[in-house]
Amino acid sequence: MRRPLYALAGVSIVAAAVAAPHVAHTQAAPTSAPIVLSMATLAPAGSTWMNNFEAANRELRRRTGNRLSVRWFAGGVQGDEAEVIRKIRSGRLDGAAVTAVGLGQIHRPVLAFQIPGMFASVANFVRARDAVRPDIDRAFTAAGFTLVGFGTTGAPRMFSKNEIRTPAQLRTAHPWQWSDDLITPAVYASAGATGVRLQVPEVLGALQTGRVDTVFGSPLVAVSLQWADQLRYMSDRSNTSSLGALVVKTSKLESIPEADRAIAREVWTQFDGLLSRAVNAADDRAATTLTSRGVQVVRLTDAERAQWATLFSQTATRLVGTVGDSAWINRVRSAGQ
Repeated sequence: MRRPLYALAGVSIVAAAVAAPHVAHTQAAPTSAPIVLSMATLAPAGSTWMNNFEAANRELRRRTGNRLSVRWFAGGVQGDEAEVIRKIRSGRLDGAAVTAVGLGQIHRPVLAFQIPGMFASVANFVRARDAVRPDIDRAFTAAGFTLVGFGTTGAPRMFSKNEIRTPAQLRTAHPWQWSDDLITPAVYASAGATGVRLQVPEVLGALQTGRVDTVFGSPLVAVSLQWADQLRYMSDRSNTSSLGALVVKTSKLESIPEADRAIAREVWTQFDGLLSRAVNAADDRAATTLTSRGVQVVRLTDAERAQWATLFSQTATRLVGTVGDSAWINRVRSAGQ
């Protein structure tokens, strides 16, 4: 059985070259042993994400003459994202493609980008990311990681068995809460609701038994994981970013000869763009598929939308001290305007 994933709609692969201090040649020595990077992801085999990762890996092997490649552990076989980050720290893995949950295990302040209502559009997100990216890169480097890309794609929405139009209606629902997530608990607390804590592989079964009746994720995720088969309603728009990135242990990157790191940079940059476009297109198709299957789109009135805006403002206040101080959260918000 495939292991599920959460909202990986934002997983982004771009490479950052890390200079090796004592490289004397521009090409890897022919006798050098091949370097195989061990990477993990919750994305299952055959998904949009894994198809892209595998295509990039084939190109990487071709360009480097098999001197450099990635061995992907797909479908969550290495554990949930918190466990994967622990394995990278201990040296049992070299890196991973992770969502905001995994990124937050390394540097919590990055989760400011995940606060609902933080940005009016993807363009606002990109503007804020570019403005503070040097600070984020330094923080990840200090933690022993190289943040290889940092972006958002897809559009996470709320899916439910019963129509939910206002925050008050969350109180009688049974919303899923990813066990290692820090954002949704604050949303639920602000609404007076109680989340059902589960790891990703447990969600489908919980939907089938009625233990959970509300989830957050992109349409592509809802279709891919068969969550949508158990749900009847979908919000009409996204109110949060869907973060994703490739993270690699810095010491491992520094062990790669300079010439092959340069090739990796070209390959991963190329396939990052391809992945973003593929996920966005697939997400749009998934939303259309869901409506054709009878999933109803919940279109809010202005008054109802104002109630959610108030909830998101309260959530941001509640998260001060958890994902960062107020100065950092306000800086991220202002940078996107």
